[in-house]
Amino acid sequence: MTYYEKKPEKKFFEKELEDYRDSIWGCARCNWCQNHWGWNVKSAEYSEVCPAFHEYRIFPYSGMGKMHMARALLEGDFDYEDAPEMVKFLYTCTTCGACEMNCQRLQDKEPLQVNETLRAKMVADGVGPMPEHKGLIKSVKNYDNPWMQPRTQRDRWARKIPVKDANREKVETLFFVGCTSAFDNTQWHVTQNTARILLHAEVDLGMLGKSEICCGSPVARIGDRETFISLATRNIELLNNTGVKEIVTFCPGCYRSLKFDYREVPGVPELKPRVYHTAEYIHRLISEGKLKMPGKMKLKVTWHDPCHLGRHCGIYEEPREIIRAIPGVELVEMERIKDQSWCCGGGGGVRTAFIDFAQKTATKRIEEAKKTGAQAIVTACPFCEQNIGDALSKMDEDIDMYDLTDLLIKALETEA
Repeated sequence: MTYYEKKPEKKFFEKELEDYRDSIWGCARCNWCQNHWGWNVKSAEYSEVCPAFHEYRIFPYSGMGKMHMARALLEGDFDYEDAPEMVKFLYTCTTCGACEMNCQRLQDKEPLQVNETLRAKMVADGVGPMPEHKGLIKSVKNYDNPWMQPRTQRDRWARKIPVKDANREKVETLFFVGCTSAFDNTQWHVTQNTARILLHAEVDLGMLGKSEICCGSPVARIGDRETFISLATRNIELLNNTGVKEIVTFCPGCYRSLKFDYREVPGVPELKPRVYHTAEYIHRLISEGKLKMPGKMKLKVTWHDPCHLGRHCGIYEEPREIIRAIPGVELVEMERIKDQSWCCGGGGGVRTAFIDFAQKTATKRIEEAKKTGAQAIVTACPFCEQNIGDALSKMDEDIDMYDLTDLLIKALETEA
């Protein structure tokens, strides 16, 4: 095959390093994978965008470094025994996508996709993932969730909420809860808020309860393609058989998997229901006049863009418009927002394998939020809330952490 010959079309989960040869060799070493996009920079303090390079300060942690490691493996310049630390370099990446966002602007290269393909190669070769990830993968295989929790406990959060059982009743809208917020009782407020908000708007809502299984996002990002493809295949069949018209989920990892990643799995049917993130769906309800917030609060907040919701899926404006629609709530922005947002530090398996680094990254986000004068950080991702919330609990700061649905519930319950 020559350089100019058209490459065969492949879906992401069947691609290998060879499919990214042009992208790998085309790295210009421009360093925009590490830096906040120049036109958006407001200060030197917040001029970087790659958490791993910011923390460790050597190039293998950057998108550029991943490109050169991929090139060396592709061309046989070295093997795993030459650089055993390469596994750490690859997995000390939150898969936030900032490198790819900036590289796409300049050169149409794909450092994040290259990194995830490198991870898949390492898993296939038996070199990766990190030891801490192996228990997570084993749990997904054994329990259909990454947290070693029994399936029978998946619907505990909903025992006092009248959500229909989509296994037995016909419903129009399915609430895909996700593993973290189903099993972690510190996250139940989000699941319960979401259900109550949708029911308040008279949405015909159901859930799979104990029958729901992991979307596969954690294992996909870690690089275990075999397990991910198995989960995707099972989920597509399960969800299509419900007969629902639409699926709502608030976890950005679930949203990306259902809406985008499943399309990139070779040889599986199409997922028939339309998939919405909570922010999209609630924004639509407000726009159609089906959800009104009569109450008025007095609160100044700043919005943290989850990487998998923003850069990965392109949802930036809907949550901001929801916040502006709540009477009395003022939105103030941090310096790094939207496609240049600073990661919470918890994605891509980093929180599992490198908790200290994850917390340092979250602390930097909190410090940035403080400078806005906001009374609270608001987001819409269970991992962002966990990681930033944990870091915040260790700091003596007068700033709160909310999920977007927390604000909506307060507005619905506050008297006009």
